[in-house]
Amino acid sequence: MLESVKPYYQDELITIYRGDCRDILPTLSPVDLVLTDPPYGIGFPYESYIDTIENWYALMHFLIPWIHGNAMMGILPSCRISDLKWWYDNYPPDWLICWYKGSPGHRSYVGFNDWEPLLVYGKIEGLHMHDYFNVHPEPATNGHPCPKPLAWAKWLLSRTTPTSVIDPFMGSGTTLRACKDMGIRAIGVDIDEKYCEIAVRRMAQGVLI
Repeated sequence: MLESVKPYYQDELITIYRGDCRDILPTLSPVDLVLTDPPYGIGFPYESYIDTIENWYALMHFLIPWIHGNAMMGILPSCRISDLKWWYDNYPPDWLICWYKGSPGHRSYVGFNDWEPLLVYGKIEGLHMHDYFNVHPEPATNGHPCPKPLAWAKWLLSRTTPTSVIDPFMGSGTTLRACKDMGIRAIGVDIDEKYCEIAVRRMAQGVLI
């Protein structure tokens, strides 16, 4: 086993690995759900990952085939509406979910993008869920440049009802924190030690619901 796949943190529900998900994921068992928020390829100031479009392509060419082979279902944001053509040309999703964010003030190509498409691959057996939800963004105050709201992860987890989850781009650990609050086994992976430390601190907190 590679040195990098030894857990960085582990408790009764949550396991965190520090490393490149392309090295870590092939060593892990299949799960019900991959719920993640990958880098966007738009030059975000991450600590150690260089957020170029070329690096984003390489990550997606790994991630989506891995989801198809190792998870019943995968959910991830498209972020830019203009990326949808690339997704449908290369890895057409089975479904889209609309995350309505209200008015976050972020400009898109034409104006202000008040919603974001979530790409859905596969389906957990017996699942029937709606394709629209409303969760407002939260201020980025935990040291990560683009954390998702905790309510974002909890809504998706409550509808998909997985028993096991992987977040290959864990960041500050929002998906893992939601899983811990909801009693779901989850694994998170991140390449950056700073973000792993933020996630570990969040896992050490009491139940937040």
